[in-house]
Amino acid sequence: MSKTARILAAAGIVLSSAFPALAQQQSAPPSQEHVKALIAQAMQQNGQQPATPVIEPQAGPTVNLTEEEAVARARERNLTLVSERITPQTWDYSMSATRAFYLPTLTSSLGTVNQTDLNTNALSGGSKTTADTRSWSAGFTKNMFRNGGNYNVAWSNSRNETSSTNSTCNPCFSSGLLAAFTQPLLRNRKIDNTRATILTNEINQDISELNLTAQVVTILASVRNAYWELVYARQAVEAAQRSLDLASKLVSDNRARVEIGTMAPIDIVQAQAEEATRRQQLVTTQATLRNNELALKRLIVGGTDDELWRASIVPVDRPVVTSQPVDLDAAVATALSRRTDLAVTRKNLDASDITLRSLTNQTMVGLDAIGQLNLAGRAGVGRAVIDPFTGISTPPPVGGYFDALGNITSFEAPTWTFRLQLNYPLGTTAAKSNVSRQRLLRQQTEATLKTTELQIATEVTAAALAVRNTFEAMQASQVSRDLSEQRLNAAQAKFDQGMATNYEVVQAQRDLNDARNSELRQQLNYQRALVDFERVQITR
Repeated sequence: MSKTARILAAAGIVLSSAFPALAQQQSAPPSQEHVKALIAQAMQQNGQQPATPVIEPQAGPTVNLTEEEAVARARERNLTLVSERITPQTWDYSMSATRAFYLPTLTSSLGTVNQTDLNTNALSGGSKTTADTRSWSAGFTKNMFRNGGNYNVAWSNSRNETSSTNSTCNPCFSSGLLAAFTQPLLRNRKIDNTRATILTNEINQDISELNLTAQVVTILASVRNAYWELVYARQAVEAAQRSLDLASKLVSDNRARVEIGTMAPIDIVQAQAEEATRRQQLVTTQATLRNNELALKRLIVGGTDDELWRASIVPVDRPVVTSQPVDLDAAVATALSRRTDLAVTRKNLDASDITLRSLTNQTMVGLDAIGQLNLAGRAGVGRAVIDPFTGISTPPPVGGYFDALGNITSFEAPTWTFRLQLNYPLGTTAAKSNVSRQRLLRQQTEATLKTTELQIATEVTAAALAVRNTFEAMQASQVSRDLSEQRLNAAQAKFDQGMATNYEVVQAQRDLNDARNSELRQQLNYQRALVDFERVQITR
């Protein structure tokens, strides 16, 4: 109540109680001017019923909305969720980029070389020789995810035509096949930096999915709370309207009593002051209603072009006023298995294990097994050549390119190679220090996991207690509202019989208005406690 209204109410009490005493004592009456001023103030609205404020609907249709419909719209259209759903998808591309390291690589080349030499050696086949070489090749390389090895296959071909008189063939065809394989035996066999990055990215994607789930749960809980805030605001408007109607009726009844001379005109001022206060309260609740409706729309529309943005929302559900069963043990167990923050901590522990494995790998000896097979084929068209030193005649080669390929398939000239390659750094202090540090960080993550579990159990227990406490408070507010209604009815009956003052009726109306508002607020608190109890089992 405003300060002016309280002053007017107090003045009404004093004057209404003072008039009988003044009459009994037959004291001097107040001045005529003062009486006329009071009467004019009391009667200036005689015969005019104050207009009842109404809620002005927004431009657009009226939409009846249930709580589940609001949740479904938010799940589909909430702009924050639309944005958050993109984050896990970005990890797909990050992992694809890293996994590309293990995709096969194809290589090929095609070239030609024309070379002219001015020779100074008689064995070069002439003082000036030319050679025209054409080559083409293809290769295949692949890194292995399992065991960390890699292999490659290379196929090479060439055609050589020369003016040298010492050449055994002209043209000559050459073909070769090289297959090589490298397998780490110690370091980088079970894990290496690339595989550690891939495994860590997979965990990060899981964490982003968990964060998205937490965001969904949080926003949907906000939608439910905003829905019930809107329900409360509409019920508060209805309660404020009923209080205004009671205050307006008291003003009307007091005017009638003044007209027939059974009540002092000053009592109308007190009733009018109370009516003005109730009208102000109604205006405030209407503003709250509009703000709460806007807050709900912000969560469930997909933009200003959404048809619901221009509509007026009417919530059709009503708060639960009956006791809801709460199984605390089951709720704690559910939270320990479903809470996203606990799952994220576990994922961080897995990522810490991967990092520890990768760092431990760096302290190992590098020992690689390397195998290689080289096959060569050669053919061409030429003439017999006599060795100038031995005098032995070399038979001319015969055949073409496919004959050179045949030499490869028949293993005409194979070369096998196998070796072990050892790599051991003399100083491993840095790698060992990194392992020790990572072990400490893992212990810290384990401690965080236990702390999170305790925190979750505490939050769920507190949420369960809040459900019980708000239900008890709601029951108490219902009893208080019933008693306030009975008190107002009694005060009104006594007032009608002349056994109660105007102030008592006004005070009873105030108490009923406060009791109604308190009941509505406790109903909202109970509904919010139920929503929070469900939310806290999934996310903080």
